[in-house]
Amino acid sequence: MQRRDILKIGGLAGLSLLLPWGTSSQAHADAARFAGPYFLHLHASGGWDPTLFCDGKVATENLLDTDAVTKVELVNGVPVPTESKNGEYALLSDGVKVESPKHFFQNQGKSFRVFNGVDTQTNNHETGVMAFGCGHNSTELPAFAAMAAGKVALQQDVPMAFLAGGAYNFTGDVVALSRFDRDRIRNIAFPNRPDSNNAESKFLPDLATQEILAARTKRIAALQATENLPRTKRTLEALREAQLGGSGLSLLADVLKDPDLTFDQMKGMLPFQEQASLDYLNNGNRFVNLARPVESILRCFAAGISVSATYAMGGFDTHDNHDVNQMRAQSNFVLTLRYVMQRAKELGIGDKLYVLVTSDFGRTPRYNMNRGKDHWNVTSALLSGPGIAPACIGASDAGHKPKRVSKTDVRAVLDDKDTNGLRIRASHLHREMRRILEVDKLDFAKKWPLPTGTGEDVLGLLT
Repeated sequence: MQRRDILKIGGLAGLSLLLPWGTSSQAHADAARFAGPYFLHLHASGGWDPTLFCDGKVATENLLDTDAVTKVELVNGVPVPTESKNGEYALLSDGVKVESPKHFFQNQGKSFRVFNGVDTQTNNHETGVMAFGCGHNSTELPAFAAMAAGKVALQQDVPMAFLAGGAYNFTGDVVALSRFDRDRIRNIAFPNRPDSNNAESKFLPDLATQEILAARTKRIAALQATENLPRTKRTLEALREAQLGGSGLSLLADVLKDPDLTFDQMKGMLPFQEQASLDYLNNGNRFVNLARPVESILRCFAAGISVSATYAMGGFDTHDNHDVNQMRAQSNFVLTLRYVMQRAKELGIGDKLYVLVTSDFGRTPRYNMNRGKDHWNVTSALLSGPGIAPACIGASDAGHKPKRVSKTDVRAVLDDKDTNGLRIRASHLHREMRRILEVDKLDFAKKWPLPTGTGEDVLGLLT
């Protein structure tokens, strides 16, 4: 990407927030609206335990599983825990049922392609996060979310193309990133209002704003007329275009046109309608607070002002009291994921949205002295989106050790020692994502190649 393009996009996401730019209806009409596809990367920070969700294992005395899963079933091809010593298996938060893997994969989760037995090749947080963020675990490449936004930015100015709220957000200068939360969108959309909720509230009268804009335009024109260095002239031109293009942020008004959803509006989305579950999720606005960040992302997609986003939720590094802490983190995460899938359909973007679900790595099959589980290189990942057929690819054995998939048919699971197969790695998944979103054809993608090996760099995970 040329420096001019980077500065221009950066201006749209940052420079244009500094002063009250034009907000005419014509400016709103001229602003770019991106119509998809969109990409969202959800990350479970700290290292989740997929055996509680999408790679179920029956508890054995050898594995010391006090979770005591007594039954695992295939639900749309995904091995999920369905029964425990206490009856129906469900993810619990503080002892309250929040979601069950069976229910999830029968409903919102049935559109996902699940990858089990993924070898992260690491037990290190930073390395695992980087591997799933960009596809390389030893060299920092741009996050795939940044590359997806950068692809669009080459053809179209999208005001806040890359919303960065995840665990890995390195851009490699292929696109500018934007950081904001729902509570501040109104302040960004209406920068000339001391009270962003009051249309009559203004820092400056309209006449003063117009004079500032005119003076700024005149000043930049004067600087351009006296500047001879080509690089500086290009920079000034980029600044001028950024100031004019900043009006694209008026599209944020579309994000704000509907009020925040209330719990009463949301509760129909919940899998368990028992009063105890509803009361728990309503107390302290638990469910509303969980949904608010992803609701903002989805509204920005629907408004056409964003292309991609990353978002991370923590609480998964459960070195102690694993059964309680890991399950609480997973229940919140899966509930949020469920919300994303259902809400995207309501907003009319469900068929245009790619959703990638990852974590740093997995958790050990055995407990430590503190009834926690430590870092384990084997994990699971999920991906859904246009053209991706649901399936379960890969597997792990009863001790959560990886199996291989056939090099010629990834649906065939092989013994880990079978040289006709490969262990699934993050680079395989990223290579496939680059292909289906046509990022691999871009010049900047060729500057950031994924790791290659002796024929092990290609695996048709999405064929």
